[in-house]
Amino acid sequence: MTVLALCCAACGSTASHPRKVAQASHHHISGPTSSSAPTSPAAPAPASHVIVGLGDNKTEFLTDPRFLALGITHVRDDVPWDVLAEPFPRARFELWLAEAHREHLTPLISFDHSGVPGRRHELPSVAEFSKLFLEFRARYPWVTEFVTWDEVNFFLQPTSTDPERVAAYYLALRRDCPSCTILAADLLDLPGPQYAVPMAEWVREFMRHVPAEPAYWGLNNYVGANGLDTATTLSFLRAVTGKVWFAETAGVISNGGRAVAATASRLERQATVDRFILGPLAGLSPRIQRVYLYEWNAQTDHDGWDSALISSSGAPRPAYYALADILAAWGIKPDCAVSSAPPACAAGPNAAG
Repeated sequence: MTVLALCCAACGSTASHPRKVAQASHHHISGPTSSSAPTSPAAPAPASHVIVGLGDNKTEFLTDPRFLALGITHVRDDVPWDVLAEPFPRARFELWLAEAHREHLTPLISFDHSGVPGRRHELPSVAEFSKLFLEFRARYPWVTEFVTWDEVNFFLQPTSTDPERVAAYYLALRRDCPSCTILAADLLDLPGPQYAVPMAEWVREFMRHVPAEPAYWGLNNYVGANGLDTATTLSFLRAVTGKVWFAETAGVISNGGRAVAATASRLERQATVDRFILGPLAGLSPRIQRVYLYEWNAQTDHDGWDSALISSSGAPRPAYYALADILAAWGIKPDCAVSSAPPACAAGPNAAG
């Protein structure tokens, strides 16, 4: 396979995502670079398919009829662990949550490093972390799905060298909300040790500090996905025994190192990667239960990070149509009365049933 090392930053679907892009340039995503990228048909309907969600810290998608028509009911946001203590991220997040709640969407919330200058590389005490989580639960009792910490093994995260602290956070979340679904951690499939602690190594150290293996784990598998390669995901499946959610993944156009034009070949390649994610990659194991694609829309035609389903001009990209086709093939019919954008709606507003 021809390999292109794409320099990028940590890929959190959050307000912290731009910060990570600004901080780093060493996230390596590898993949074929042919201008005539192969295409593949929509993933066939499996006997039981993964649940598909969408991650984006922006709010536009939550009111976009083209998203609402797809029948996706799970969404993800990544927030600073101290989001409630800071006015700007709190206001942005509360708007996001309010829109998600209004549309009856189920949010997955990933906690991340603080956005406060001077605290970005500091980990809170377990008591601090627990206190703000309990405040979060009291304010938003309908939110019950959480990732303890985002991309814990990435070299820019303060958690990369402290699995013990993350284990303590995880146990605190389990104690503070026994009925919640808690992903022990979210790992990034970057090559180590230059860019991240190897996933299996980080997991082994984490496991030394918990009484039993967690039931749920998160994986951000951009590297394997964009290389059309199952190796990193298989490696993660060998490292853990719990259920796995792809908390963030997608076909990538621009990757944080520098913006590139969304040419026709790159857009087709993006769609091919998304088909691969929802087909062969998600089908590797029945333990893989969810896939959250990142992100909904590009903000400009030169975004530093771009894995969007909708272009900055507002036009759906091939990846959007690929996703819509896959969902329809699985029996998740679009609501054509909301939007006729999904291909299944092409024959008219009632075409999809």
